[in-house]
Amino acid sequence: VAATLRRDAPAPGAAADVLRAVLQSRDDFLLILRNRVFVDRAFLTKSKHAAHAAFVASAARRVRLGNVAYRFSAGTRGVKRSSCRPVPTAVIAKVGGHRQCGALVPNPYFGPDLDAWDVAEDVVPFAARSSKALWRGNISSRPCDKDAGNRARLEACALSVERPDLFDAYCPHVNGCAPRDPDQCDAAGERLVAKTYGGDVFPHASTTESMRRAFRAPATIARGYVEPRKFASSKYLLHLPGAFTGSYSRNLNGLWRRGAVVLLWAAAYTEFYFPALEEGRTHLVVDACSAPSVIERLNADPRRAEALAAAARAVHDSLLCADCLARYFASVVNHFRRHFALGPVLDHDRRKLADCDQLDLLEVRGARPWRDPYG
Repeated sequence: VAATLRRDAPAPGAAADVLRAVLQSRDDFLLILRNRVFVDRAFLTKSKHAAHAAFVASAARRVRLGNVAYRFSAGTRGVKRSSCRPVPTAVIAKVGGHRQCGALVPNPYFGPDLDAWDVAEDVVPFAARSSKALWRGNISSRPCDKDAGNRARLEACALSVERPDLFDAYCPHVNGCAPRDPDQCDAAGERLVAKTYGGDVFPHASTTESMRRAFRAPATIARGYVEPRKFASSKYLLHLPGAFTGSYSRNLNGLWRRGAVVLLWAAAYTEFYFPALEEGRTHLVVDACSAPSVIERLNADPRRAEALAAAARAVHDSLLCADCLARYFASVVNHFRRHFALGPVLDHDRRKLADCDQLDLLEVRGARPWRDPYG
């Protein structure tokens, strides 16, 4: 976080000016004072903004949060290069990696009520689980510069048709399975995204005949809903990029705690905890070419598979538990306070908040859980 702030805002202006700039964005700012969470009414008109505010209120019940004000971006891709500003900005994902601006915070689907996040999971002995890589999620047809995630999902589902002995990756329902013709888009869309947002280019795989067949007959890649708790019945859990833009997907939030090997599909995006991951120890990275052989090797080496599953569980326990999320968010708040020198203004000289008279401020205290488990 500190490195991101030094790069994004090497010479911030006076704290009062920074604060004023933040508060001018009525539908995007969040204010914490005396461990209470305030937003403008306009902030709550956006569902992920409202959930983020509830997440912060939930975190404040676990750890004391310093006084701070910041802008919040709920975009799945992060902030465009042209929109980067030297003010405290929190983002939930970066489609091109850490070089994009903004400080990463947990996405809203980790709750938003942290009290309900650390739930007991069914424990299924690893040896008794299915040896197929499990995934469920929707596939939609998006413009080429937003279709990378859907293309990856189509690739994975096509593998299930080719190798049903290794893959159980499908749409839950045929009406949520509408892929774009895989021959319509080339890598230009991914390159445009990287240019617009900064960072790395999403890998673009060649079209296969199995992808074409799945596109023409989407019913072949729709296999029924699987309750999230039943994901603990598989040894391997596959994670695909989000359908909306090819960035994060909420599905990954809960995979680490299921006692399974986590298989991340190759992509460029990042979330707040990714720097702590270690490919080959906490998870494996796969694509359409490598995934079959990776699963075959894991099936032939159950000791390694169990070790990877245990390391994935440790990711949840050490980085994504409810208290872990609250402590990490509190550290981001502290970084904002120090880098932008907001402490003296918000702690002792609240006359600088005179602009609040023009706002329709509300205090956020509660939360409602998300209903849809798939992303």
